[in-house]
Amino acid sequence: MLQNPVLDASLGNVALGTTTPAGLGFKDTAIFNVGLSQTIELGKRGPRIAGAELREKSAGLQLLAAERDQLSSARFALGNALYRGLRVAIFEESLHDAEHGADLERTRFEQKALSGTEYDRLLLDLANLRADFERERAEYSAALADCTAALGAACELGGARQDDLATTAPVDVSQASAGRLERRPDLQALEAERQAAERDAALARGRAVPDLTFRLGYTHDRFTVSGDNLNTLSFGVALPLPVFDRGQHDSSKALSRAQELHETRASLLLQARADLAGLVTRKATLEKVLDGIEHESLPRSSSVLQSTQTAFDHGGVSLTDLLLARRTHIALQLTLLDERFELFGIRNELERVLGLSLHDEEKKP
Repeated sequence: MLQNPVLDASLGNVALGTTTPAGLGFKDTAIFNVGLSQTIELGKRGPRIAGAELREKSAGLQLLAAERDQLSSARFALGNALYRGLRVAIFEESLHDAEHGADLERTRFEQKALSGTEYDRLLLDLANLRADFERERAEYSAALADCTAALGAACELGGARQDDLATTAPVDVSQASAGRLERRPDLQALEAERQAAERDAALARGRAVPDLTFRLGYTHDRFTVSGDNLNTLSFGVALPLPVFDRGQHDSSKALSRAQELHETRASLLLQARADLAGLVTRKATLEKVLDGIEHESLPRSSSVLQSTQTAFDHGGVSLTDLLLARRTHIALQLTLLDERFELFGIRNELERVLGLSLHDEEKKP
């Protein structure tokens, strides 16, 4: 913006004591002055406007970065609530099967077909399973509360399945995607701030060129007895001399700030590249592990549990073998779920590291 004009006024020639000629009053000697001054900046408005525009751009980019972080936090909270809910479902199903089995074994115990020790071990295993189930329910309730706080609305998970963890937050980690790091909103915001600091340095150096101040004055002179004119106009120009302060200190400060922002951006970019490389490696490893559990280990464990249960019902194996097979199957189900959730977390973090925003999410098919 232009600088404001300055209005000044003064009263002069107020006589003290005897006047010349004698006998003159205030109204005969007073001189009234009114002036209007306007400073015209030279070489300063351009850098100032450019700096303001760059800071406006930086603020918009910071908003995008904050939006990206909020999106990542909300997605993770939703995924965590789903993950905890699925763990509850696994324990609930296992508990239901164990309770049904315990009812059947009680009949065998009452008929003296099962020893008291084995029946007690079955009840202890059932008690442990109930405790795990209740603990998972508490964790699920806490996850739902966190999800509601993150979303600012009810956390609706109706119809969600375990496969949704694998399909949520897909992200491109090809070589071309690494170029997105340079376009991350927070890094772009730092670059805009650096450029704005350079404009500040240019603005400070501009003080070496003095600004001109033009003044238009009006004088009403009542001392006409001396031969003065009653009403006159005056014109003036003021030119400050940049002898000592030429903006050199403020320029040096702004350039140091620009260098600091440059180094900060370089450090963040280096960290982002390291994070991206580590996440990509972990993602590939987890996908390989998941494939093995899902297509090999879990089907084999289900088959072993089913055959062990059948053999136990016919007296072919001991209760220890059945409990071991059941625990192994439950542990494998939980491991699969844990690995899927960890992979979901890695994908979510990849989106954050790559700087994908809500607008990028809306563009996904």
